[in-house]
Amino acid sequence: MDVFQDLIEELRDENLLEETVIDFAALAAALPAQPNGDSEVDEGEPAEGKTPETEADFYRKRAMDEVSSLQMVEHVLSGIEREHLKIVPATYDDLQAKKALHTFIQVHADPTSTDYAEAEFRLMRETEQWMSALSERDKKITAANLRRFCENSRPGLSSQALMALCRFYRNSAYSEASRSKFDLVMTRLFAREIEDQKRRLLFSPVDMVGHIKTLYANWASVALYSTEDSTLSARTVVAGFEDRVSEIEAAETFEDLITSGFFDKLHQFKEATGEMFFTPAIVGAAIACNVRIGNKFVDLIRIERERSSIERIEAKYGYEYDQIISDAAGKTLQLLDLLKSIRDGDDAERQALTATKVKAAPKAVVKEKGRSRLFQVNKWLLVVTIIIAIASGSLYYWADEAGPESSSAETAKDVGFGTSPIREYLKTGRATSENLYAITQPTWDQLSDEKKKEVLTQALVVANENGLKNVNILNAKGRTVGFASKTRLELLNPGP
Repeated sequence: MDVFQDLIEELRDENLLEETVIDFAALAAALPAQPNGDSEVDEGEPAEGKTPETEADFYRKRAMDEVSSLQMVEHVLSGIEREHLKIVPATYDDLQAKKALHTFIQVHADPTSTDYAEAEFRLMRETEQWMSALSERDKKITAANLRRFCENSRPGLSSQALMALCRFYRNSAYSEASRSKFDLVMTRLFAREIEDQKRRLLFSPVDMVGHIKTLYANWASVALYSTEDSTLSARTVVAGFEDRVSEIEAAETFEDLITSGFFDKLHQFKEATGEMFFTPAIVGAAIACNVRIGNKFVDLIRIERERSSIERIEAKYGYEYDQIISDAAGKTLQLLDLLKSIRDGDDAERQALTATKVKAAPKAVVKEKGRSRLFQVNKWLLVVTIIIAIASGSLYYWADEAGPESSSAETAKDVGFGTSPIREYLKTGRATSENLYAITQPTWDQLSDEKKKEVLTQALVVANENGLKNVNILNAKGRTVGFASKTRLELLNPGP
């Protein structure tokens, strides 16, 4: 398995590889192994010993890869134009490019033949025109637009789409804008989000540089910088990035970074590298630096939050540094959003801790002054018990001690219903000076309203015979469900 296929497999293991316009994984697996060595750029020359058929197959697959990449870049730029620039996408008519690709794929002649050369030239012309049109549209798009789109795209951009963007900016005419966008998408390609808004690198520094070289080789990327003494210059720049990482690691507060002008100095340092920035070793160092800056920023803001209130931090910094920090980290980092997430996270943690303590409390065993657990009483349980005891005593006194103003059925004398048919629906009644109280039988609930009124009327007759004026019908729960008097007959249906 060649190194390019290794990269594809590792990205798949990280769940970062998805199928897009062309089966990129299958395409990569079929690619011949790249020549060994430390050369940073492969000009596309097949290794010695390849047959013409192998060479033609190799170049056809590379052509498919290039057209697929341009198509993915087209989709991304169109999405940014719609969502961020609020304009109708100026989509490129790629029909001629696809026709040229089809013709090129169908050519089975020797790569040195005239037919092959003509098909290759036509495809190169069409892809260059497409690339040029995309570059013109990209000039209106900022790195912040691209960053926001990558972060908010649903579903998220696949690794193939990110590779296509990296290839596009790597092979574009150099500018500070294209360099910063390349820096952004390469960081996103080789890093993965973890908890607390932090990221981790997918590969070790050595492996990451090796993968970048492999990508360059498969992109047929030509070095834009002078290769003379490039190794020594690259080491100097890599050391510079390591110094920036050491500086941010040493920072104890966010204010230290602001006072020292860290973010401005980092931006100027990256810009000063020029075309040398695209050296694989430098790109790897920049990616590692970006990830560490973002993670350290999260740590420093958490420290600020522990020392001061959100309102004070907001008043001190506001939105002033969001853009430059996001550019430095290759990721959108907004101070106020981060503070809110920290606060919400801390609140959730406190609630979970409180719940755990409450749940664990009954298991605690406390010994005090040699007393056994038998005599330990919860004070709130004791208060509730006392209240219930007082209420029960009052009810008992109210039920059994008839006073001149008492009106409860339980304090009155018994009243029998004799042979009256209402015995089927009402228990034996009790009477006060003017009222008859009767408790319903279970059969009462089965009666219709008309039948219940009939029972009430008959109960009023019994009451009048006993010198009583009113009838109160109570259910088993003690709630009034019916009332009858000389002037009023009423059914009540209290809730449960």
